[in-house]
Amino acid sequence: MLSPFFIEGPQRSRRLLFKARSGPDRIMTHDDVIRDEEIAAQAAAWVVRLRADDVGLEDWDTATAWLNADPAHQRAFDEAEGLWSAADELASARPATVIDLASQRERRASPGRRWLIAAPAMAAAVAAAVFLLPLFRPIPTAVYETAPGETRTVALEDGSRLQINGGSRVSVKMERGRRLVHMDQAEAVFDVAHDADRPFLVDVGESQVRVVGTAFNIRRSAQDTEVSVMRGVVEVSDLDQPSRKVRLTVGQAVRRADVDDRMAVAPADVRTAAAWTEGRRAYVDRPLSEIAADLSRGFVTPVTTAPDAANVRFTGVLVLDDEGAVIDRLERLLPITATRGPQGVRLERR
Repeated sequence: MLSPFFIEGPQRSRRLLFKARSGPDRIMTHDDVIRDEEIAAQAAAWVVRLRADDVGLEDWDTATAWLNADPAHQRAFDEAEGLWSAADELASARPATVIDLASQRERRASPGRRWLIAAPAMAAAVAAAVFLLPLFRPIPTAVYETAPGETRTVALEDGSRLQINGGSRVSVKMERGRRLVHMDQAEAVFDVAHDADRPFLVDVGESQVRVVGTAFNIRRSAQDTEVSVMRGVVEVSDLDQPSRKVRLTVGQAVRRADVDDRMAVAPADVRTAAAWTEGRRAYVDRPLSEIAADLSRGFVTPVTTAPDAANVRFTGVLVLDDEGAVIDRLERLLPITATRGPQGVRLERR
């Protein structure tokens, strides 16, 4: 909604402009931040120009057209106007207890002369504020979601790459001192670009994974978290007690259940740690409930297990070519039967 207000120039010429009320907060991308910074710089230039002694009607018309072109222009102009007003107050303020020759001379100076003295300082203050604003703006969070059966590769601005499995939600926040990722019910392979000044942190379940530059796979289910290292070194710590941590190198993995504080380090096959990216899944003595969760992530139709079949163990490699074919193979290899219905596939013990 637009509400009217006036801008008054040094010759007291007045033009009716419009002030846009702020809309709801939005999730900002990196491109949004760059665009906002460019608009903020343009707004600051207009504030300075419209307060200049030689401002003309053409300037007012051009400024009005710029303001009306995009609601973001008006918001940026309001912000720059506020900064100018604050700078104006600072420039005109004088300490109550200090009187010197400079202040005496300023009192004798004409109003126009005082304006000429203050304007450059205020313009510099506004310009400095425009360039400092990005330092105080909230860092945008990028959210990547995949549907079941969908995979996605994401290139981050620091050169890192994420391969995100189906049915996942991953949020990324590239801060100045760190790179922060949050995973919830997700699986992804990370290839992290080296940056010693900005550690790469992944908050997942009750744990935090910390790296500088490496490649690893994280699998987050409803009950536990598994981290497997394919290159480099990874540190996994407790979110609530950071001193409780384990250090993983190539060929190692840690699995942690949410109901158990223990972090069990075990060998990991580097060739199969992220086999899902090549259409395969490798298991060593894993429960059927875990396999069902993986199939639900990799295919469109959800797969669940009956309580009596949830802990049936499986060791082997599944080729994820077709969901129906994978279910048929499991029925041949394990003492289970599959029931297909409108809600998905349910695996029961035979």
